[in-house]
Amino acid sequence: MNIQKKIKQLNMKKTISYFSVLLMLAFFIQACTSSKMPVAGKNKSLTADFKDIKTYAWTSDIDNIPTDKVLIGPNGIFIFNNESGRKMIKDAIQYELSAKGYQMAETNPDMLLSFIVLEQPASLRTTNGYVTVSSGEKVRTEDNVSYTDVKPGTLIINIIKNNKNIWQGFVSGILSADGMNDQSKVRDAVSTVFKQFKYNNNK
Repeated sequence: MNIQKKIKQLNMKKTISYFSVLLMLAFFIQACTSSKMPVAGKNKSLTADFKDIKTYAWTSDIDNIPTDKVLIGPNGIFIFNNESGRKMIKDAIQYELSAKGYQMAETNPDMLLSFIVLEQPASLRTTNGYVTVSSGEKVRTEDNVSYTDVKPGTLIINIIKNNKNIWQGFVSGILSADGMNDQSKVRDAVSTVFKQFKYNNNK
């Protein structure tokens, strides 16, 4: 009888150990998966209205390559802000906007677009919701604003109307030096930003 009890106890310990290993493995996989997920954020003006926005154009300085604090590779080529990389980003943005029903306009666009790839770490402001006061006005409090630390290679896309930034989306450190030469990775980066852009002109 004692032998049977010992056998049961041993089997129970083996079962507990087995499930403990599985649980630890699950936590490890979850931690690894979450650490690979890019950190994304957005800002939206409280007064922004996208109902009448149907066309877009680039800001006049969109093709200017920043010359301050740029990172240069061993081959002497700008790592992030180079002509070929910026062209791929522009093409990817146009693809996303076209899929949402927005059209490029040569004159009098409803909104202007710009973007930047950060060369250095930074802290970016992000907003989440608002509070409606008794007068009906929408305001943001400290609870609706936070700051996100981002890495080099962070892509920021800006939407401007009437000289005001009405929407901004970013994804932290998603572009690498090698990624800037890979069209599929650039498209993935831009797509990740636009997943936060909830407006659609196809309706």
